[in-house]
Amino acid sequence: MILAVLAGAFTLSSLRGDGEAPPANPSVPASQQALFQDLAVVEAASLHTQNLEEAPANVTVISAADIRRHGYRTLGEALAGVRGLDVTYDRIYHYVGVHGFSVPGDYNTRFLVMLNGHPLTENVYGSNGFFGQDFGLDMDLVQRIEVVRGPSSALYGSNGMFATVNVVTKSPVDQSHLRASTEMGSFGERKGMFSSSMYLGKGANLLLSASVFHNGGQDHYFPQFDSPETNHGLAAGVDSERGYHTFANLVWRDWNFTAYFNNREKQAPAGWDAFSVFSDPSSHTRDSRNFVQVSHTREVGAGKIRWQASYNQYRYDDRFDYDTPEGLEDFRDIARGDWLASLLTYDRPLAGIGRLTLGTAANIDIRNLQRNFAVSPVYREQLYVSRPDRIYSLFAQQEWNVAPRWTAYLGLRFDASRNYANSLSPRLALVYQRSDRTVYKFVYGRPFRNPSTYESYYYDNLSFLPSGDLRPEKAHTFEVSAERRLGRGLAAIVNVYHYGLRDLIQAVYVPETELQQFQNSASNRAVGVEWELSGKVSPRLETAVSFALQRAANSATGAWLVNSPRQIGKARAVVPLFREKLYLSGSFQYLSARQTRAGDNVPAVILTDLTATTNRLHREFDLQFGVRNLFDRQYWDPVALAVDRMHQDGRSAFVKLIWRPAE
Repeated sequence: MILAVLAGAFTLSSLRGDGEAPPANPSVPASQQALFQDLAVVEAASLHTQNLEEAPANVTVISAADIRRHGYRTLGEALAGVRGLDVTYDRIYHYVGVHGFSVPGDYNTRFLVMLNGHPLTENVYGSNGFFGQDFGLDMDLVQRIEVVRGPSSALYGSNGMFATVNVVTKSPVDQSHLRASTEMGSFGERKGMFSSSMYLGKGANLLLSASVFHNGGQDHYFPQFDSPETNHGLAAGVDSERGYHTFANLVWRDWNFTAYFNNREKQAPAGWDAFSVFSDPSSHTRDSRNFVQVSHTREVGAGKIRWQASYNQYRYDDRFDYDTPEGLEDFRDIARGDWLASLLTYDRPLAGIGRLTLGTAANIDIRNLQRNFAVSPVYREQLYVSRPDRIYSLFAQQEWNVAPRWTAYLGLRFDASRNYANSLSPRLALVYQRSDRTVYKFVYGRPFRNPSTYESYYYDNLSFLPSGDLRPEKAHTFEVSAERRLGRGLAAIVNVYHYGLRDLIQAVYVPETELQQFQNSASNRAVGVEWELSGKVSPRLETAVSFALQRAANSATGAWLVNSPRQIGKARAVVPLFREKLYLSGSFQYLSARQTRAGDNVPAVILTDLTATTNRLHREFDLQFGVRNLFDRQYWDPVALAVDRMHQDGRSAFVKLIWRPAE
């Protein structure tokens, strides 16, 4: 594996010619010898701002310009364009696959999603699964999205196994004084948004934003339910979605205040398991992920102290009718999560060594309640459990300039949990800047994931048995990358990885009971290689092309994991027209065949999207028009519901009108 990446790196280096001159002045800081000068910085890789070449990981940054020109309307759409990632939709939630891991029934638990460095992982299901309209931030407010590959438990603790996604919002100082938009699309999609930023005096700036949305949805045909008793397999009028987003950010001197509140209700075309009633219009889920946070930053001598504290909230409700031996029953699930979080970090440069970062964190659950009960025909309580956890953490990271071209990152974190075993998470990264054009990175980590409250304690004796004792998941991870600037506007990347996971937690079918149970299953392994070429082919054409080969399988049997594509190919391009008054963009995505939980395969799919966006074509208005799945490809995603696959959208279109008054 290592030889493969080095061979790839050698190939990249050879494109320049025979040999390379070293940096003109090796004593000049790496930040002044940036590999990709025109790309954004990243914060999530090391808890402070870095150029992409300095980061101890391979990083993809999606800029605000990318979001606008490609017409990304959700976080899931933006991540679907990232090298090596794949997005699955079961018509209730979106799931993101990383390195071939996206097992149906898992709730996006093996990577982190953060908003301005604030983890969005909730304390009931341990999920980061907010990628559709359930992500409570409108994409118009996003400054950039940082996708940091590799382990991050050494900085962030549990769940930081495969990748970290950090969404950075626009500053109130940089936003338009007023902005409004309205959007309409296929399947009854409607959305309206309004935002305002204002200067309050005495150095205070405030950003406020709110939006509402409603999607009518579409009808779905399920051949396995094609009988007169189930409307010949047609689930009609049970795919709608509605809700709201709100966001507020106040910046005053060294203080930052954030409020993030949202709510979404989604109808479910298919229930969670085979007992649920088919095409039931009353079946739905409702969820919200909210927090308020205050943070303060100040200089202390040569160093910087940053403190933040937050109150977090998660709410989930669902209703599904079940056909049981006792008759038709109305079952409800409720989750109520409330917790406090605090983080204190101090970092400073050490003369002749490098930057030192020290930190301590605490997560204190107030409650993580799960309820399962039948409302009718007779009220029956089945589950009422809350097992609040408390996690206290200490971590340190030393950046060590071991030689003029070599930087080492040594990170270690200790997490003490009241409910689960204590964890020690190391990470070692070496960054070798061969020249001002070429960087090699070597990363090793031992991340972990604690069982979620849901995995540990949920049961209903209808579809799930009690799980018993569960051990934390652990992994040994290796990543090697070569990043090469080929010319004035192009960059090439080769990334190779090997992940070994132990004690993977999965829902396992128990034959003698015909129910499922969460268990620590056998070890699993993921290996793969990714290539990407991106940048400006010409002053008028910006493009990116990538391809990923990956294998995620059970280490003992060699069986491929469910919903794990072996190849992922992607391409996108943007062309400005009429003196940059209009941008045309197109994207292409290929996913190879994937296996379902029933052992069948869904076929490979090729998807094509087109978007046109104006840029101040009118003094106060802009227009955006997009077509998704241009060639109307029929395709399915593996899911973990009453069915094992879900039909996805055919060709669809949307139009968005944006009002930005001239200032």
